Amino acid sequence: MKILRNTSSYNDRRYGKPWIARVDFSANANGKFNWGGWLGEPGENGELSLDAQPGDIVATGQKDFRQPRNSAPRWHIVGADGRLLSCTTKIGAVRAARDFAAAKPTAQIIPLAG
Repeated sequence: MKILRNTSSYNDRRYGKPWIARVDFSANANGKFNWGGWLGEPGENGELSLDAQPGDIVATGQKDFRQPRNSAPRWHIVGADGRLLSCTTKIGAVRAARDFAAAKPTAQIIPLAG
C-alpha cells in the first residue's frame, strides 16, 4: 500500500529536505533503510510517499544542520488500516512490529484429496 504524508514549509537554510523510509531489522540491529520519496520544493510544503505493508516499521525525519542532535528520526509502525502509529523509540517500534506479526493469523494449508 502507498503511504502518503504531508510536510509543512521549513527554513531550507537550516533544515534538509524531509525523508521517509521503511526499516528492516531482520538483516542487522541497525536496520536497513529502504528510502521513500519526497515531492516538493526546498523550504515549501510537500508530500512524503512510501510503499509499506501493515506491521512495517517506518522512520521519518529531517536533518537539522545547526543542531545535528535534533535530527533523530521519529519511529512509526504501519497499522492495519494503513495509518502510521507513532512509537516513542526505535526499540518500541521493533517490539510493536513483533507484536503485530505474532497477532497476525496464519493461513492454514489443507491439501486437496485425489
